[in-house]
Amino acid sequence: MNSWQYFKEANHRFWNHWGSYITVIFLTTMLIGIVAVSMFTWLTSWILRMGGVPYVSYTNALSIITGSPLVALGLLVELLILLVVIYWQFAFILLSIVNIRREKPMNFWAVLRKTILSLQGTSPMTFLFFLGYFIVIVPFGGFLLSSPLLNKVKIPDFIWQFLLQNPLAMAGITVFYLVVGYLGIRLFLTLPLMILQQERALPAIRLSWQKTRGRVWFYIEDIVLILATKGLVTAILYGGTYSLQLYLDTTKVAFIGAMINLFLMELVSEFVNYYVATMIFGLMISGSKDFVSTQPTSGLQFSKPKIRHWQRWVAGSGLILLAGSLVFFNAVVLSGHALSKPLAISHRGVDNGNGVQNTIPALRKTAKEHPDYVEMDLHETKDHKFVVMHDENLDNLAGVNKEPHQLTLKQLTKITVRENGHQAKIASFDQYLKVAHQIHQKLLVEIKVTPYDTPNMTSLFIQRYQKSLLKHHDRIHTLSYQVMKQLRSQAPDLFVSYILPYNLTFPETNANAYTMEATTLDDSFISKAAQRQQQVYAWTVDDTDQMDQMMFLGVNGIITDQLHELQAEIKDNTDHPSYANLLLAFMSELDAGSKN
Repeated sequence: MNSWQYFKEANHRFWNHWGSYITVIFLTTMLIGIVAVSMFTWLTSWILRMGGVPYVSYTNALSIITGSPLVALGLLVELLILLVVIYWQFAFILLSIVNIRREKPMNFWAVLRKTILSLQGTSPMTFLFFLGYFIVIVPFGGFLLSSPLLNKVKIPDFIWQFLLQNPLAMAGITVFYLVVGYLGIRLFLTLPLMILQQERALPAIRLSWQKTRGRVWFYIEDIVLILATKGLVTAILYGGTYSLQLYLDTTKVAFIGAMINLFLMELVSEFVNYYVATMIFGLMISGSKDFVSTQPTSGLQFSKPKIRHWQRWVAGSGLILLAGSLVFFNAVVLSGHALSKPLAISHRGVDNGNGVQNTIPALRKTAKEHPDYVEMDLHETKDHKFVVMHDENLDNLAGVNKEPHQLTLKQLTKITVRENGHQAKIASFDQYLKVAHQIHQKLLVEIKVTPYDTPNMTSLFIQRYQKSLLKHHDRIHTLSYQVMKQLRSQAPDLFVSYILPYNLTFPETNANAYTMEATTLDDSFISKAAQRQQQVYAWTVDDTDQMDQMMFLGVNGIITDQLHELQAEIKDNTDHPSYANLLLAFMSELDAGSKN
């Protein structure tokens, strides 16, 4: 059977039982999202609070292991429990889909019991393989298992951007993913073998390798067909609802039409996501049907149970509650209240490459566009002064293999830096600050930290600049937890944001705000920050779809290299937007949700 024939048969099977498939995946995902995520979030916070650890990041991972071993042990145990729960989610969905296809399906409790039994005898190797299977081995793992528990297993965008700027790194990444993609196909049947036939990891890997020999293109073609179907349906849905709303916005039924269109977008988008998951699960099962059909049921097979009156009442009430919540949320979205109006912050003082980052000519140009803040960076120099510079080495912009701490301020300000076809002199912080205040441009100052800084660097900064920064309402952020603490302690009137490159858990600090890398930022982080009266700035957001996502999350500020685009997007979404524009903005939020 070729991939197209299989695809047609798989679609036929899906439509025969689509209600059952969607119910299983929806309820399982809801259970994980509401119960498990809340439990693990609370447990992580409790472990850190008991150990006196304010945050978790790559910057303090080693210090947690060496200085707080009990916290490290607690987090490791939590990770193991997390893997068990994710494995259970996968196993339950897989077994449920197999069960739905039986002539005499088991009831819910029998499937649940069989799922628990599938966990017996699993080894640490099983869970390690399972984790790698979704994070690395299977590039399309997010389409197969959309789990809130896996959403933070991502590589931040700023790391990708750094890697992709290097041709050698790009070639390496390409080769890596080609190899990983091939391995993913060859190991495609491993988990079904482990769960349905109770094979251990290594025998299951060997069996999968045998069964997929000569069928790599079959699986690739079928996965492409499944994802292409999703893309086509989504494009038709979004294009159709947007075009229709453009017309309805000229009529008296614009709001009602927008409510219906938004509801259809949400309903069909969710349906398509479940369709993709079911089809790929089915592809895994079909490749192993020779043992699924003969797998004994161990006496757990039951006839299909009758649905009782109270069960119908509970299900009906749940659907009504869900629909009511959705209608209320849609009304909020269409009234424009679901989107924040964030501060527009120019990253490194430039907009779309209009000058050399962190230089005065670029500052003057960008300030004419009236950003709320210009974000810029500074380093301490050899003579304990401050220079405006992002990189720890001058080689990239100036072709000089020196670091700021190796040169005096006078030496640094004689150097010319070049970027985007522009050139300018390196500026001292005093010069940059003076110009910014002259043109009434507020700054978001990032204090860079290196091992070569003087012990009293923060105190020197406060002594020299606190008064001026307060007078002109400038703000500060830093990646250094110690500098943030010192600033909040020694200069409590200054507004200080703590920069986080990764959202693993909400930090326990007294920072005024958090500057969060946008890739792992979520609504839970925003909500907790708001409860504690702390602001959240997202960085670095250059794509309009991601700008919309951040606005839906409710961030207080967005740091971008594309200032003009951000300002236009904020205006379109918040300045008396049309319902069509609101639908357009919400489309990016739906897309983001489907990838998580």
